[in-house]
Amino acid sequence: MSRLPEPMKNIRWSLILPFVFVAVGAVVYSIWWFTVIDRVESAILDWQSDQAANGIVVSWDSLETGGYPYRIRVDVAGGRLTAPDAPRAWTWEADSVSAQTLAYKLNHVIVDIPGAQRLHYSEPRDGAERQYTLNLTSEVFWASYVDESSGEQRLSADIQNLAVSRAQHSDTGSVLAGGAAAGRLQLHGKPAPEAAGAAFDIALRGQDISWTDLGETTWAGSDITHLEAQTRVTDLPADFPNDLATLLPDAAANGTKLAISEFALEWGPLEMTGQGEVKLDSLGRPEGRFRTSVGNLDGLIDALVSAGIVSQQSARLAFAGMVALSSMQGEETGRVRLPVAMKDGVLFLGPIAAARLEPLY
Repeated sequence: MSRLPEPMKNIRWSLILPFVFVAVGAVVYSIWWFTVIDRVESAILDWQSDQAANGIVVSWDSLETGGYPYRIRVDVAGGRLTAPDAPRAWTWEADSVSAQTLAYKLNHVIVDIPGAQRLHYSEPRDGAERQYTLNLTSEVFWASYVDESSGEQRLSADIQNLAVSRAQHSDTGSVLAGGAAAGRLQLHGKPAPEAAGAAFDIALRGQDISWTDLGETTWAGSDITHLEAQTRVTDLPADFPNDLATLLPDAAANGTKLAISEFALEWGPLEMTGQGEVKLDSLGRPEGRFRTSVGNLDGLIDALVSAGIVSQQSARLAFAGMVALSSMQGEETGRVRLPVAMKDGVLFLGPIAAARLEPLY
């Protein structure tokens, strides 16, 4: 029978074995981590191929993976999405995109876009197809995606201090053609439970939204102080989200509806809360009805009169009966229950035709 060498007899294995187990565990974990990284890289390439089959070309200047030991991180420089064969070709570009997830929780991905973004697109103007670029910068541009084992999915996004400028291109060069800004934009979305077909619950919140020279300015102005809405989108096209370029006309043809269970809006003289439903008519214009509670009635009347929509006397007569009725219905002082309707390209505030609605596509 062989005997252990004399030095081995003096080893205190109770002290060494824990370190041995830790070393073996570290090796096993490292092998697993690098296997996961390989799977992530393969999944990215598979996703790239899937998008190409849908007519969207995905490319980048460089793609790097890392994050060892606790995270899985993907850093992309010069990322691009292009739809050259869409009815109107478009390209999205980002200076940098970073996505990361915990190595032991791959169903939760956080995406950060810290640099500038650009969206190149075209639209018909004055009988010709005009080329535009939207340049976007922000202090925070963050998104989170969770896919639970039960099949529940959740998407959240948070954008802070967003600034957008639009440039119009021609053979003679580019000129500034409007811009927009937002103090904060937030979105939370998930598939709607027990809804037939493709449907989503979406919560929106926006603060300090403004724009200039992006189309005709309405009588309400171009500054939205606060917007908040709880919505459900139903009856989406069967091929959603593969054909995003034709989403609006497809949604109109399919009868897609946006049900708003609760909203709050502060837009210039408008201060209202309510609920309702809207869809697109055959010409691509919003169509629907809302039940609202409106405050700042004097400011609303003054804005409608200043815009030449109604006379001072007509506006006050139109709203006087509603104020009396609202008080009888228990509405708080200073507010009026006001039906809002969108029909045949016209927005009605109660009995007043307040604005013309243009097609969205």
